[in-house]
Amino acid sequence: MNHRTFADLPGTVGHIVNGAPFVLTHEEHAAFEKATWLDKAYPDELPEFPPTLIEGFLLLSMVDAAARLAAPDDTATMWGLNYGLDKVRFIAPVHLGQTVLSTYETLAVEPKDEGFKILRRCTFTVEGADTPAMVADWWSFVLPRGTVERARRQDDAPTSGKQLDT
Repeated sequence: MNHRTFADLPGTVGHIVNGAPFVLTHEEHAAFEKATWLDKAYPDELPEFPPTLIEGFLLLSMVDAAARLAAPDDTATMWGLNYGLDKVRFIAPVHLGQTVLSTYETLAVEPKDEGFKILRRCTFTVEGADTPAMVADWWSFVLPRGTVERARRQDDAPTSGKQLDT
């Protein structure tokens, strides 16, 4: 599998990557509910929501891991951070046991400080469905390896070093 390097990033605009299909299990669903306190906030089942319904935020939490598995980065040349979301829509339900397909389209790569802000449209669709279950426009911020270490060394120097903008 090829890993994207830091130098490759500007050329990825328009690229579409399909992730491996995944299925969320009851155990993963229960762990998410416990970690996010949904089990405390809603201790009783709600009749409007079947127990097999996957929360939208559980799907959204899968965006980073599914993207990394679909298109691994060369961690020797770069590292990245979640920079935020422009838009998220939960369009169709997903239930436990259904196969979810993920697609990532790079919409923009913009220079920022010593790195790049990258905007990807993340689409999750239940296998066989005509409409997506979730669409999210997700920004990440990627820097070349060594950036933080250089900034820290500059900050420790007698004169103030360059700070990364937000």
